[in-house]
Amino acid sequence: MALLMQTPLAYVASLIALIVVATVYLGKWYRNKQIAETTVLNELDGLGKTRVGGNRIEGTVVIAGGSIAGLLTAKVCSNHFSRVLIVEPEAWLSTTAGTVDDTYSTKQGDGKKPNPRTRVQQYISLHNYHVLTLLGLNQMFPSFEAEARKIDPDAIVSADVKFHFNGRPMKAPLGFYKANLPKLLSVARPSYETLLRKFVRKECDNVEFVVGTVTGINLDASHQAVGHGRRVQSVNIRSKDGVETTEPVLLVVDCTGPTMAGLKWINATDKPLQIPKDVYDPKMHYTTCEFEVDPTIMEKVEFPGGYINARAFYVGLPDSRIERRTMLMFRRENHTLQISCGGWDVTDRPRSVDDIRTFLKQIKGAEPIPAYIFQILDALEDNGCDASATFHDDRCRKNILPMLHVIVNRSFWGVAPCYFVKYHEVVDKLPANLISLGDSVMRLNPVRGQGCTKAMVGAATLSGLLHQFQPVFDAHTGTRILPHDFAKKFYKSQFKRIESLWIETKADDYGWDTTVPVEGETLKEGAFLRWYVRNFVNLTTKNEYAATVLFNSSMFIAPASDVIGPKIALMVAWAGLQEYLSSYNT
Repeated sequence: MALLMQTPLAYVASLIALIVVATVYLGKWYRNKQIAETTVLNELDGLGKTRVGGNRIEGTVVIAGGSIAGLLTAKVCSNHFSRVLIVEPEAWLSTTAGTVDDTYSTKQGDGKKPNPRTRVQQYISLHNYHVLTLLGLNQMFPSFEAEARKIDPDAIVSADVKFHFNGRPMKAPLGFYKANLPKLLSVARPSYETLLRKFVRKECDNVEFVVGTVTGINLDASHQAVGHGRRVQSVNIRSKDGVETTEPVLLVVDCTGPTMAGLKWINATDKPLQIPKDVYDPKMHYTTCEFEVDPTIMEKVEFPGGYINARAFYVGLPDSRIERRTMLMFRRENHTLQISCGGWDVTDRPRSVDDIRTFLKQIKGAEPIPAYIFQILDALEDNGCDASATFHDDRCRKNILPMLHVIVNRSFWGVAPCYFVKYHEVVDKLPANLISLGDSVMRLNPVRGQGCTKAMVGAATLSGLLHQFQPVFDAHTGTRILPHDFAKKFYKSQFKRIESLWIETKADDYGWDTTVPVEGETLKEGAFLRWYVRNFVNLTTKNEYAATVLFNSSMFIAPASDVIGPKIALMVAWAGLQEYLSSYNT
């Protein structure tokens, strides 16, 4: 009798065990699938590798734009193609100054630093980089960290950026990483771009720099595969002297950023293609304040670990329900301190330490700005650092507005609108050998510092695809060409890896009533996501497990889907319920 009773129990226990094992297995399978599809972690190893056999594909790649995205793309393409041209309109980048960047260090007669990158608005603005960027750079250039440390011994540091939400500090995942957080690059944007250009010039013997502009593409009218657009046969390049030349190409890459030259090229053909794009304006304004600082004046600052040992002092994002101001503070190379003050439709334009202090005192949050931040400001003021300070306002680029068809009033002191060019929706009509990446496809609110990392994601996606495919023989031309579905596969893959950035950033920006939404949308869009993220980020200020999940996903070293995993979702639901009960009782 006892045996008969135990048998059903054994079956139940076995079934439960089977369900648990299957759940664990499916969970691992799903996460690995997310890593493969929505991150470039699996592509990192191939960034520094040449093609199998070491033979490059005969043909020319033309890259329009020689900024971060263009340089990363050039390195990737140099591993696979016999010849790579970077076409960049700013002539000084092709001189010695392009690899030394003395221009940035030289002040004008009024004591202000110029912006030598006339086509890169945010060149001298405060930049922050994610862990993924350094992981990719180390794969591309094994000596990158050593060279970066020649700029500053602290150029490579622990990835604790002192993130605060609504005034509360997020816990650093020290337990998960056994007190040894991953590292990230910590230099000003000019130093990063200059160092990257130096590496490309030194280590990529098949990369050429051309001063000029890609003005258009020429399609092969007689050659089109079924279900695919026509192929780009050549591009037109105008030199700095106005001389027009035609360059036959195997691949064309648009890395022109907000110029979005690829859209112009496609629309200028005999069969223009309407490519859908979403545009919204968060009316983001911010000023980068930069000070020359003798570290000895900061000896009395009570920052944990000491001022001289810190790189990041504060990264603050507000709760949209109560505040619209944001502040970031980083120490950079050459004894400089950068402070970014801005926000959503703010009017403040700091021009002194006292202006910054006034700005910070107005910020509302669950906790006040730490006292050591004001101690730093006091030290700057007491030692006359205002005299050598520079202040750079990020302003809207006039030429972008007509192109984006945005007909709303906005200040010329704001950041250009956010946009998402949806190439992935028309891949069957696009040329098979024309792709766009970085800001040429998507521009996000810069407060999250995702621009440079997005460029790395695009370059790594391209690298992975190039390692997978083999060129095909084309009987029409008698040459080897890229497969007809090359651009299609690239855009589909890139979309899966950047889509979440657009969705989350847009939902967050819609939390401010001054944001001008995408046409056809309202600011109510993304309300649930805002609620979820707010409660999730609140958790990270108290719970290290939640902080670890946020850290890894926000640093691009884990899939974004981790933040909606079962455990985190339950924690967020409980936190949201507690918030609701607290507000109800109040």
